Amino acid sequence: MTYFSKIFWVSLFTFVLNQIIEANGIFIPYVHSYLDDVLCSPIVLGFGLFVQQQFTYRNLQYALTIPMIILFVAWYALIFEVFLPYSSSSFHADWLDVLAYGFGAFLFWKFGNKPASKFLFSKNRRLVD
Repeated sequence: MTYFSKIFWVSLFTFVLNQIIEANGIFIPYVHSYLDDVLCSPIVLGFGLFVQQQFTYRNLQYALTIPMIILFVAWYALIFEVFLPYSSSSFHADWLDVLAYGFGAFLFWKFGNKPASKFLFSKNRRLVD
């Protein structure tokens, strides 16, 4: 699909594959702990970029700025490493997760924060072929 970058699709495929492997009871220690955290950034930021390019700004050249990407990492760190562990014993803070979010965000910035090749909808809101 031309609306999403290759890093988005590789991350999404790897995430789904990892979930299937874990659902079958196979847990690789560091992969189990940190792979999802690395992959979430290219997936979430890639989807956000798609929404901004296609619907919010309707600008194929639009890209997320570095401060936006840093804010994303800070926001995820605050939610998943501070707020949720504080509010529920089901969650625990692991600051290596923050590094994983940051690494995934760097991968997105380097390989996924690209212009789209075409619009999904025309100006009159009909699907583009």
